[in-house]
Amino acid sequence: MTKPCSKCHQLNPAEAAFCLNCASPIGPIAPSPQFGGPTGAPTPSQKGLISLILAIVALVCCGPFAGIPAAILGWMELDSIKNGRSPADNKWMAMVGLWGGIASTVLHIIGYVLYVMLGMLSAMSSPYDY
Repeated sequence: MTKPCSKCHQLNPAEAAFCLNCASPIGPIAPSPQFGGPTGAPTPSQKGLISLILAIVALVCCGPFAGIPAAILGWMELDSIKNGRSPADNKWMAMVGLWGGIASTVLHIIGYVLYVMLGMLSAMSSPYDY
């Protein structure tokens, strides 16, 4: 079963709370565990913000230990925005979290590999060889 949007008349999945086309709320908003405001108004998801914070932490110090969760949370938030389960307010945070988590993980892994290779190279050279 699908629900039409009252603004743009786009057909949306039955479980969608927001229109896939124009991101406006679909139908009467009732309080639910997913959008738990006291008035039933949708509250924005925190996954995008957490993903952004984890991507910054991953870039600064923790590498893959924070970058991989940042990418996963960013992907989950983008998927719920795409399917209409979450408002599109923090889409940019989810995008930065996703790509920042991937980039910081890759950069830290390259750095770790270079560190090990340079350590092996320095161990092979002897200061007493003439």
